[in-house]
Amino acid sequence: MLATVTTRLRHQVRLVHASSGEPIRGLSARLSPMPYGWIVRTLPGVVVVAARTGVPEPAAAPVLAVTVIDGAQADLLVLPPLPGRPPRTVVVTLGAAQPVEIVVPLHPVAMPLTVVLSTPAGDPGTGRTLTARGRAGPEPRPVVALPETAERGVYRSEPVEWTAALTPADLLVDGTWLRTLSVDLHRARTVIQLVDTT
Repeated sequence: MLATVTTRLRHQVRLVHASSGEPIRGLSARLSPMPYGWIVRTLPGVVVVAARTGVPEPAAAPVLAVTVIDGAQADLLVLPPLPGRPPRTVVVTLGAAQPVEIVVPLHPVAMPLTVVLSTPAGDPGTGRTLTARGRAGPEPRPVVALPETAERGVYRSEPVEWTAALTPADLLVDGTWLRTLSVDLHRARTVIQLVDTT
């Protein structure tokens, strides 16, 4: 006679980009402590935690440590170091009160936005007031100033967190809408070239 072993899903843990909602890929994960009969599987964009049926509940809630192993991706996320953990790690306590589906938002690092503005004739668009204004969320909507740099026609914001409310954003030139744009959240800097048609 063959014995059968059945498992049941305990948790699905997803790390997502707080601004775009995109799943974070390139993960490794481990439970600490590893309860008897529990299983951890890392799939693209999700960590699955299951347990054999019939095994007793662990005396203490296990902690799932999820590490972002894609260094280029991790460098663009706010992942504070945790004592005793590998770099780029997030921990989630898997207590009985936790839902099966756990979503952990990871915020992007602060990044500047650069706009290179030119006139229809191709000359640098100097002396203008540029503002990126969020398209979502309650009023007043968030705004980011892009002052002109020492380079003529080049406007650059301070490094800011480009939140979901600012992704995408309307670019205003002297208060007039020019176009809708988005910061490339997969790069440390975004440079956009525009012709001033306002």
